[in-house]
Amino acid sequence: ERYKPVRVFAGLSGGNGSVPAVHWAMNNVPGCEVMHLNTGIGVERSRQWARDLCKAQGWPLHEIRALEDCGQDYDALVRQYGFPGPDGHAMMYQRLKERCIWELMRRAKQGHPRSAKVLFITGIRHADSIVRTGYVGREVNKYRGQVWANPLYWWTNEENEAYRAASGIGRNPVADQLGMSGECGCGAFAQRGELKRWEAVDPSFGVRIRNLEAECMTRGFTWGWEGRPPKGGFNAEQGTLDLPQMPLCTNCVKSAVVQAELADEVNS
Repeated sequence: ERYKPVRVFAGLSGGNGSVPAVHWAMNNVPGCEVMHLNTGIGVERSRQWARDLCKAQGWPLHEIRALEDCGQDYDALVRQYGFPGPDGHAMMYQRLKERCIWELMRRAKQGHPRSAKVLFITGIRHADSIVRTGYVGREVNKYRGQVWANPLYWWTNEENEAYRAASGIGRNPVADQLGMSGECGCGAFAQRGELKRWEAVDPSFGVRIRNLEAECMTRGFTWGWEGRPPKGGFNAEQGTLDLPQMPLCTNCVKSAVVQAELADEVNS
């Protein structure tokens, strides 16, 4: 009522945590549609699970692809800048997700004034976040023509899981095995040993990353998918984190912050 959006989309990553918000939105928000952002560097089996779910539920799905729809190729970015590490996360988000959002915005606003708003619904919750992610008490966030709403923000983990179970929607086996949706494997916040977990879920992902690592070494980069650029490294100035503008990566940042805090505790 406040923003009068011309279209409404609920974000489905493929992770089990996003399902309750999507199911709730599709059953309570008139005209709501589903969006899935295909970064081009994820587990295809998880994406297919999301497609099959939407087909089974009769939900209109808009899959926007970073490469085919926005001309953004993860492999080409890595060849040019090296693997991102935390400092390169902003660039990866901007290239692989934000440009998909703007492409969906462009399509959604056709025939409407430039000032028209598009509403995006996510499954971000307080219980699944931390203060540093900047979402405490921010159930609705506006960024230019985008309005991001987190309707289940105050649901507990138990309430979220109970709703998912009651919906009758099964769990994504890829997300269960991987511990995340598998939507994006850019590796910006990858921890040591994480690539083996991805390989166990999708061997082809491991082959792709290891081949890319070998190619990057020949190009003079000294770190891999799980590594970090050296201080002052080539991609150290690619961008800074501004979470209110990165609503689709809060869990990755949460994990990175928690890992950093645990490392500080060990070192102290």
